[in-house]
Amino acid sequence: MDENKKTPKRKGKKKIRKEKRGKATVRNVVLIIVLLIVVAVGGFFGREYYLKKNQDMLRANLRKHNVTSFNKAIASSVEMVKTEAKKSIETAAGLQETWQSMWPEEIEITAENREGFAQILQCEISEEDKSKVVVSGLMNGIPKSDDRRIYVFNVATYNDGLHEGQEPITSVRKSDDQFSFTFNLNYKQANSRLFDKFAIGIKQNGKYVLLSDFSYITNPEARAQYQYAYPKAASIKGLLVDPYKLEGNELRDLGVKQAAYNIPVGRLVGQTSSANYPTIYYNYQGQTYAFDGQVVKEYDIIFSRLTQLGIQTTAIILNDWNGGYLNLVHPNARSAGKCPYYMFNASDKSGVDHMGAIATFLAERYSGTAHGQVVNWVIANEVNARKDWNYYPSVDVQSYTEVYADAFRVFYNAIKSVNACAKVYMPLDQTWNRNYNDGNYDARDVLDHFNAYIKSEGNIDWDLSHHPYPVPLTHAAFWNMPSNYKRMNLVTNSPDTKMVTMTNINVITDYLQREQFLNPDGESRSVILSEQGFNSLSGQGVQAAAFAYAYYIAEANSHIDGFLLNRQTDSHVEIAQGMAFGINNPDGSHKQIYNVFKHIDGPNSQSATDFAKSIIGISSWSDVIRHY
Repeated sequence: MDENKKTPKRKGKKKIRKEKRGKATVRNVVLIIVLLIVVAVGGFFGREYYLKKNQDMLRANLRKHNVTSFNKAIASSVEMVKTEAKKSIETAAGLQETWQSMWPEEIEITAENREGFAQILQCEISEEDKSKVVVSGLMNGIPKSDDRRIYVFNVATYNDGLHEGQEPITSVRKSDDQFSFTFNLNYKQANSRLFDKFAIGIKQNGKYVLLSDFSYITNPEARAQYQYAYPKAASIKGLLVDPYKLEGNELRDLGVKQAAYNIPVGRLVGQTSSANYPTIYYNYQGQTYAFDGQVVKEYDIIFSRLTQLGIQTTAIILNDWNGGYLNLVHPNARSAGKCPYYMFNASDKSGVDHMGAIATFLAERYSGTAHGQVVNWVIANEVNARKDWNYYPSVDVQSYTEVYADAFRVFYNAIKSVNACAKVYMPLDQTWNRNYNDGNYDARDVLDHFNAYIKSEGNIDWDLSHHPYPVPLTHAAFWNMPSNYKRMNLVTNSPDTKMVTMTNINVITDYLQREQFLNPDGESRSVILSEQGFNSLSGQGVQAAAFAYAYYIAEANSHIDGFLLNRQTDSHVEIAQGMAFGINNPDGSHKQIYNVFKHIDGPNSQSATDFAKSIIGISSWSDVIRHY
């Protein structure tokens, strides 16, 4: 073969190999540059690590391909990354400066502006998750504090503020307009928050300070096991029943639609004295409580029988003296023999926990049908009568009422957390605005302070139980008081009336129509007349006429949901005091009022009450009955 032709061919192969090497080098350089760009975009925090990890590999690749300029490319790329990182840092600093300039001016918190700086608008069990509590509201600006957080605290019923070393439940970032916290309810657990009140605070000079008023949970019914509709009674006709007449036919014959029965907790708590009825041990919030099995069986029989008869039941929870369980009595009221019943104790943990256990036990046992159903609960008796029915040392009426209201809310939250439809009542007597210094309080004053205090810490759907007895109690003809009482001008159709009887019961229902008394849904509150009676010692005809007249007045008032007469059978104790309120004599024989009671809400009502017109001095019921 001609050598002159071979040499150019070999030279051509070298050129091709050189071109391939050049293209490969360019391709690798391009890939490396792309890789460096990715490194640069990755940001400042990744550049050092990435370059260090890959530098040896890149240099080996360059040596392989004999690219002597690559070190310069590396150096140039590093400088580029550093430049971009510096720009990023400068940009971030500028954004931080801009953000700080946009942060609203913080407000110095002082003793003068601290109260109400935060306003809680909602304190409720979550509808979506019944195990959670939601607290939300508004801020009046951004408070100046040690950090950028606001906190929510739980405070026990019996505390007025934070205790030493208390920590918050949780926190959120400060905002100048609103806040919202969600946290665990811990229902029935040792650290339950069902009876706690909540407040918003900040950390100032190393300590927590509160910026809001307290607010309790206002919808305990959201947690309730029982969610059925309220079983409305067929009529308002009710009776304080005689437990010894339950098994007979009398309640059915009378057509009783509502019934009242007392539950003195001093009888209920403690060990059983009879071996036939074992003690009931009830675990609640990490503690075990004892209930007298024999007493519970008594209530089981009574409430079951009433439920079987289709009678709506009202239970009245009373705090009678039991020396073994003085934690249920307020420490200031622990003086035996002062009166039949005492102020409940919401002033310490033992009292609150025990009341909560009692209320929850009773609501659980008597909300279904296994042991009978109670839908109305009255907490204590005639609480304005401090000296006679709800003993507590004499203090100003506001302080007294707030002590009662704290206990009332414990019962309310416990009962409603079991039975959503239950109604919980606070009870008052007929002394409305007498301003008579006898050691008791006027019902209107207690009502005003109770409503204001409850609203200030979270409005709830409380209701009113009233006792509009005649004046005086022994005088059945309430429409015609004795002359000496008339001269005192005790009963008038005015919100300033001294006393309230059936003659002017509309004063109560009118007063509750005022906007400040409406329930959380903007509706008027339920009123039951859970105790009133008419003395047959005034004459059985007068007693029967008084009942008929009073019943028609109550029936015509759309705001009255129950009229419960005291009582089915005369009480020997009351007879000794000159009062015989029963529709039966002590021996069980019927009085004239029996037949009137039986027919008052039926088709024979008018004929059964026609006799009463001449006693009252009217020709027609329309002459004296007004509708409200």
